[in-house]
Amino acid sequence: MNDYDKAGRYLVKREPAGFFRWLLANPGVSFEAWIDARRVALPDQNDLTNDLVAVLRSGDALEGICLELEAKARADVLTRLLEYLVRLWIEPGSRGSLRVSCVSGAVLDLTKRSPSHELSLRSVIAPGSRLEIAVLRRHLVDEKAAKLVADVAAGITSPWLLPWVPLMRGGDKSAIIVNWSREARRMSDDRDRADLGSLAQLFAALAGCRPVWDHGLRGWNMKTSPFLDEIRAEGRAEGRAEGQVEGIRKLVHRQGRQKFGKAPTRKQQKALEAITDLAGLETLAEQLLNAGSWAELLGDG
Repeated sequence: MNDYDKAGRYLVKREPAGFFRWLLANPGVSFEAWIDARRVALPDQNDLTNDLVAVLRSGDALEGICLELEAKARADVLTRLLEYLVRLWIEPGSRGSLRVSCVSGAVLDLTKRSPSHELSLRSVIAPGSRLEIAVLRRHLVDEKAAKLVADVAAGITSPWLLPWVPLMRGGDKSAIIVNWSREARRMSDDRDRADLGSLAQLFAALAGCRPVWDHGLRGWNMKTSPFLDEIRAEGRAEGRAEGQVEGIRKLVHRQGRQKFGKAPTRKQQKALEAITDLAGLETLAEQLLNAGSWAELLGDG
């Protein structure tokens, strides 16, 4: 799982009700529960699963929805979702599991538009037999950054949608970032504000507009971000499996490539490898949050 997948899942889970109301354009929907995605994993996927599986409520109706977050368009997303939905519908779960009256699929494209959203199979041999699926798709490149920020300001949309702004139309404009910052600062908790900033920076890297966001968020405190704490913890977990120093070094290398859009030069890579103590590498990982280039982080080369 790449960091964009992790960030997307984390962000949706920060306020699922607000996210699904926006995604479905249905202000009456409420979030009921998450379903363990391993219940709908396909046999050949090992530990890979559908991104998120939620139970939503509207009035007395409970429905299950499989959500895919795609940083890159996949041609097989419809067939995979069909298999997920069938498994979600027929797999009973444990005693006392929520019973859903319907299942549906949704795809949120983080970058380019996926090619299709409908599948229709009609039998020639057995007339009248058919199988159809249509999934909800939203493409962030089609969404207007200014509108989302305005909707947050008006209280229409959850502020936990703000980190998606860099991926939207106009999300690389300085004026948008100024308005974004004003709304993000309304969050009363320092850790929440840190999360909004760190996630926005990550998605700005995916959108190719990281420099303008780094400039706009200069001085923004990211150190208390729970999301970054999770990434650091993951790096430590990798470290326990591979050696703590090497795990953190790999984390810095991966995060740096995503942030700066390129790998370090040979000289910079040697400088990174020359840091052999865990504390030094953890400090470097923190400095990565505010560095604008490999040269600034590790020196020229």
